[in-house]
Amino acid sequence: MPAARAHAAALLLALALVLGGCKRQYAIGDHVLVAWEGNVYPAEVIEVLGPTKFKIHYQGYDDIWDEVVPRDRIRGLVEGNVVHPPPPPKVRSKGLQASQTNVYKIGDRVRVEWHGQMYPAVVTGIVGQERYRIHYDGYGSEWDETVGLSRIQAK
Repeated sequence: MPAARAHAAALLLALALVLGGCKRQYAIGDHVLVAWEGNVYPAEVIEVLGPTKFKIHYQGYDDIWDEVVPRDRIRGLVEGNVVHPPPPPKVRSKGLQASQTNVYKIGDRVRVEWHGQMYPAVVTGIVGQERYRIHYDGYGSEWDETVGLSRIQAK
């Protein structure tokens, strides 16, 4: 009987290795969903550090939040429009500190440059030093983005 158990264990191990090897490998430029601080956020793979480690950039966030994540925090590829969850508490805290000296405040009406044209928008969040989360007037939340001071004009 011990030989049968060892054989079964070996088969289970082999099956786990085969199935584990079937996981999709991500590449630089892939748009993925990543578990971060209790929510899932859209991000881009900016560096592959090995078969199970990736450096990612969270879409709409400052580069200071880029991080190396293990494969198991990536929930899959982004498909369609993704509504961004609210920023994690540590991001909001940093934004609150920045809000003391930033030019714009939450609720300010602004015009934002997008692909060479100016669009009316409202500041909906502060995510860092002169980095703002904005919502474009007349567009869905899937168009919300984080922009720097260089793309904003006072309305």
